Amino acid sequence: MFTPLRSLSLSLLLLWTISMNSLAHQALPTCRLLKAEQDNTLTFEIQAPTETSWYLLSWHTPFDAWFSEFLTLTDLSNQQKLDYQGALAKRGEPLDDDYLLLPAGKSLTVSLALAQAFEIPPGRYRAALKPMRLYQDLSDKQLITTLECPALEVELP
Repeated sequence: MFTPLRSLSLSLLLLWTISMNSLAHQALPTCRLLKAEQDNTLTFEIQAPTETSWYLLSWHTPFDAWFSEFLTLTDLSNQQKLDYQGALAKRGEPLDDDYLLLPAGKSLTVSLALAQAFEIPPGRYRAALKPMRLYQDLSDKQLITTLECPALEVELP
C-alpha cells in the first residue's frame, strides 16, 4: 500500500531518472570515413546534431595531423595490421585550445594522406578509427562521451 509521501518520493525519483537519462542521451554527432578522390587519401567528417554543440578533443583523431596513432589499417587479404610509421607526440594534460568546437548542425572535415603514416602495398583494407572523446562543456572535463565511427573497407592502389 502506497502512502502519499512514498508515492511522492517515487514520482520525484522517476522524474529525476528521466531528466538524468535525457541529459546522458543527448544526440551525439555522427562521423564517417570516405575514400577521397586522390590515391591513398581518406576523408573524415564529423557532424553535430542540429540541437547540440559538442567539443572534440583533437588528440588521437584525424585532426591530430599524424601526431598519434588514431587509425588502424588492416589488410583484408591476410588480416594483418599495417605498422603505423607516423610521429607520436608526448603530451601533458590538454588545454582548452586542444578542443575543437563542433557547433550544432555544423560539420568538420579533414583529408588524410595515408602515405604520411603508413607504407601501403596495393590491396583492400579496413580503416578503423579509435573512439573519440567528446564533451558538452569544457568547464567539466570529467563528463566524457566517447564516439565510435564506423569502419570503412577501401581499395588502395
